[in-house]
Formats: sequence, C-alpha cells, structure tokens
Amino acid sequence: MSTIATHLNWGTSYLVHDFWGRFVQPGKSEKDYVRISRIATILLMLVSVAVTPLITSISGAWQFIIECGAGLGLVLILRWYWWRVNAWSEISATALPILVYGAIVIRNALAAPDAQIVFPVTLFLTVGLTTVGWLLVTALTPPTDDAVLERFYRKTQPGGALWKPFAARTGLKTPSMPFLPMFASWVTGIVLVYSILFGFGKLFFGTVLEMALWFGLSSAAGILLFFLVRSTTRSLPAE
Repeated sequence: MSTIATHLNWGTSYLVHDFWGRFVQPGKSEKDYVRISRIATILLMLVSVAVTPLITSISGAWQFIIECGAGLGLVLILRWYWWRVNAWSEISATALPILVYGAIVIRNALAAPDAQIVFPVTLFLTVGLTTVGWLLVTALTPPTDDAVLERFYRKTQPGGALWKPFAARTGLKTPSMPFLPMFASWVTGIVLVYSILFGFGKLFFGTVLEMALWFGLSSAAGILLFFLVRSTTRSLPAE
C-alpha cells in the first residue's frame, strides 16, 4: 500500500503542480489545488486498474514502463544544451510515448498475429515518433521568456554553442566545454553502467566468459570516462 500511495501521490503532484497549476489554472488557492489533486488521484487509480489486467508478466510490466517513457530522455538532456526547449517540449515528450504505444497496442489487437509490431520495433517506433512530435511542438510554441533564460544562464552558465546568444546578452564568458567530449562522456557513462549491470547478471547465472567480457567493457568505459571528464574539467576557467 505504501508503494501504491507513493506512486499515486507522485503522479498527482506532477499533474497538479507542474501542469494544472502552471498552465491550466494558475494562481488558484490551495483548496482548489487539493480538490483537483483528489480528482487526479482517482483518475490515476482507475487508469492503473484498467492497465494492470493487460500485463501478464514482470517482463511485460518493465516493457510497458520502458515503452511509455520512450523518447523522453532526449528532451531531458537537450534542455541543458539548447535554450529553445520549453515546458511544452517536455509535456509533449511525456505524453506522446503513451499515445503512440496505445495506438500500437490497439493496432496489434486488430491485426493478424503475424502482422503485429513487437518489441523492440515498438520501442524504436515510439522513440522516433516522440522525437519528431516534441520537436514540432517546440517549433510551434513560443520560447521561454528571455528574462527566465537569462537568469538560468547566469546561474548555471551551460556550455555549448547553442547558448551563445545568452552568453553575449549577459556578458558572461561561456565555459569552454566542447560539445563532443561532453556527448562522448554521456555515451561512455551509459556503456559503463549497463555493462556493469549485465556483468553482474552473468555472474549470478554463472556464465563466466560473458561476465568477463561485460566487466572488461565496463573497465574500458570507466578508464575512458575518467580521461574524458578530466579533459573536460581542465577546460573550465579557474575559480
């Protein structure tokens, strides 16, 4: 019950504080937001009850979670490197995977067994359509207010060429952090984490050779990440 309550309250807080109170009905009293949060909690519970019978295995549950969040990661990363990403970019990137995955499920239910779209093709399709969708939403919606972006830049001073307009406007010198080393560090970090996870998985199942290969890959990724981070931090201006 504690896990269920946590996720219901968590989801409701996103809906009420980050969406409803910010874009639909801003400036309302706390009593109004509490009322909306109760409605949102009930709706989330009903959706959960409707979805749960469709999942017949723990792997199916994880696949459902992955599919419903596919494509969101790119906008969460790019928002630090591209000033044009706004709140609607994130909202659309959050909602579109659910809509795309739901459309695929309905399509598979109506299609013949040999014509169904299955994992991981569904994942690639969801990521692609979600990425195209949030980019279109970003282009069609107004950017974040310049004053907000300037405050953000003054506080964080993000690197990369895409923030140069605000670097010039604020008069602050952009830290010399090339994009390619930062991107390589990100990819190397992902390889490091997943190779360690797969390595322990092979250890638990007793497949020694595959375990050694995964741990060898993680060691190489760790060494490469160390040198990438060191080269990136060396380019930062001294305090």
